[in-house]
Amino acid sequence: MRFTVKLTHANGEVLTRDFEAASAADVRARVMAEGGFPLEVRRTDTAFRSRSQIKTETLVLFNQELLALLKAGIPLLQSLELLVGHGKDPLLRRSLSQVVDLVREGMSFSDAMEQVGTFPPVYRSNVVAGERSGTLPEVIARWLSFQKFAQASRRRILEALFYPAFLVVVMFIALAVIFNVVLPRFAEFYAGGDVQMPVITKVLLDIGHAVSSTLWAQGLALAALVVFARWMVVSDAGRKLAERSLLAIPRLGVLYRMYHSSVFARTLGVLLAGGLPVVQALEVVQRTTPSERMKGGLRDVTEQVRAGGSLHLSLDRAKLLDPLAVEMVRVGEQSSALPEMLDHVADFFDQEVEKATTAVTTLIGPILILFMGVMVLALLLAVYVPLFNAGNVVH
Repeated sequence: MRFTVKLTHANGEVLTRDFEAASAADVRARVMAEGGFPLEVRRTDTAFRSRSQIKTETLVLFNQELLALLKAGIPLLQSLELLVGHGKDPLLRRSLSQVVDLVREGMSFSDAMEQVGTFPPVYRSNVVAGERSGTLPEVIARWLSFQKFAQASRRRILEALFYPAFLVVVMFIALAVIFNVVLPRFAEFYAGGDVQMPVITKVLLDIGHAVSSTLWAQGLALAALVVFARWMVVSDAGRKLAERSLLAIPRLGVLYRMYHSSVFARTLGVLLAGGLPVVQALEVVQRTTPSERMKGGLRDVTEQVRAGGSLHLSLDRAKLLDPLAVEMVRVGEQSSALPEMLDHVADFFDQEVEKATTAVTTLIGPILILFMGVMVLALLLAVYVPLFNAGNVVH
């Protein structure tokens, strides 16, 4: 969640800053830990409206240019000034202009991005790690590599799901036409004659009449479905409900857990390799994960690690990840090669998710086609059999 805070600084200056945190209490604690005093804390996103963030594709292009300038030996501020106004995304141009103004005033690059509030948290955390370790170009290069891999993985999954999704849409459109247009016409035709109809035909015609006479109810139901889907996507409670539903499906639940295990391992590995401490890296992953289940569990894991517990034992107690991921974390901790182990386990899970997705989508297509064929055949037989019977009676 994102909050806008009006606060007083230690020198008496009144400032307005944006923060991302799990609750308003966390924001107040963070402000006071930094030496300020919160006067007003206001949440700036809601269940149906969230603050815009720069798209990952746009940010990748920007960082490719920034990395080239930094490697050429140009200072950070001068590199940012050279990039102001570049790119087609107006949000990036506006945000970068604000960042440059804040950096000129003496603010660090990462603090300026947090103040502007449109840069993704994972990217900001990588920049923090790069600034603290003095290896900002290397950290940006690692982040770019991670994003290119993530984009390629998402593209492969979306391409695999496109054809089944297209078939589902076609099936719903076909059913809507049959029940709203075709069946009512046959009902009018049969109403004018003395034709003996099977029970299945009568039932279908009654359904077609009921559906065609309640178009307004269908519109309301469709609008309610859209609102419900939006609620499940953008609200915390909706995402929790959707996640519980996914995890309850046997095979799909395992696949979902493996996917989030991969995202966790990949993100944490990048942050640790960039020089961020484990606790701070866990806090970043907890704030940025799309899984509400992971957010709640990682909050407890972070507190246990902060208290001195080992990461793999904390993850094992939380039961958030696939057991293989927990085991690899244990090996990484014991061998002092945790970032490398996290990359290995993320690669393994990415391959497993890709193979499972391909296998499932390969089967879904023929199954949907067979289902549609059987349904259309049953509808045609139910509608036309009475006509054949009537013809036989006439002969």
